[in-house]
Amino acid sequence: MPPKAGEAVTKEDKQLQAVADWLRGEKKSGLQTKEAVQYEKRVDYFKGAKLVDAFVGTETRPSKYKGKLAKERPIKSRAEAAKLGQDLLRLGYFHRSRRVTHANSRRWELEFMNGPFDEDSLYTWVYEGSKTKLYLMCAGMLTGALVLCMIQIWPLWMKIGVWWCSVTFLTTFGVLCVVRLGLFCLMFIVGFRGIWLFPNLFDDNQTFAGSFMPIMGKSEPVYVEEDSDEEYREFLAKKQKKKAEDATAKGEQPTPEKRPKSGGDPKEKPAEKAWQFGWINVVLIFGIGAIACLKMGFFEGDNVPDFIAKTDDLQYYFKSLAPPPEPENTTDEPGKKGKKGKEKDPFAAPKEEKGTKF
Repeated sequence: MPPKAGEAVTKEDKQLQAVADWLRGEKKSGLQTKEAVQYEKRVDYFKGAKLVDAFVGTETRPSKYKGKLAKERPIKSRAEAAKLGQDLLRLGYFHRSRRVTHANSRRWELEFMNGPFDEDSLYTWVYEGSKTKLYLMCAGMLTGALVLCMIQIWPLWMKIGVWWCSVTFLTTFGVLCVVRLGLFCLMFIVGFRGIWLFPNLFDDNQTFAGSFMPIMGKSEPVYVEEDSDEEYREFLAKKQKKKAEDATAKGEQPTPEKRPKSGGDPKEKPAEKAWQFGWINVVLIFGIGAIACLKMGFFEGDNVPDFIAKTDDLQYYFKSLAPPPEPENTTDEPGKKGKKGKEKDPFAAPKEEKGTKF
């Protein structure tokens, strides 16, 4: 493990710790990890070949191992990258693991095992990397919880804004689910079975923007990569083989299985365009929902509940809630001064009107 406080730190230890920090940053190194369960604990694991690829790169993805770190510890071949992986394994930054499948189930877990570093094995991270991000996230969660608890002292504009956003999201998402189900039933009756509006809307493996793309499509199971679940790949292979045999028996030409392209295909569209397209759908959907809520009067002050703001406070932003102004009292009351500032005598005789004769 990395040297602790009070222990002698050599130059090689600093270099290996810097390499481990670089590998733990997926955006910096490109070493993507996956989550699994190991001894009832959620851990991150990766394949040895992916670690070597992070140092030397591939044909389609150049290596990001550059800069000062690459000058101090240069890697020019896959053998040197594997040797560096062995050094990290020896010092305990990660350990070797293997899959263990439960009996009569497709569930599997990781189990610790001994052995040298090789590209075909799986490895579980023990080193958590820099904890600065973790500390910042914890501080942000505590601050957010404190801010939510102090909702009563929020500015009025913030309370109303949060209420409007909540109404827009719930109304739009609820209507979208109903329309989605209605279109599915209509497609099912017509003959286009399995066609959904936003088929990835409830897919847990998608991002928020990815849930809104494509617009129309068929809901298919998520393809699992080669190093994630061997039994599931065998199941898909048997299913595809059975389809091909049935098509051959009927005299039809079997169609190849459609699977998502890996990141190494040069014909694949860049992920950035798909990300932008997904967010465009999000903006359009919830923008239309906000306009509809505005037209239906959901944003009016009468619909704001009491726990968001009091009626007296809402009268400042919504003038329609304010009571009508009281008419001015023009009658002269005893003891009050007249227009010229002279106090009126209540016992004085009434003034004679002009033009009146007795």
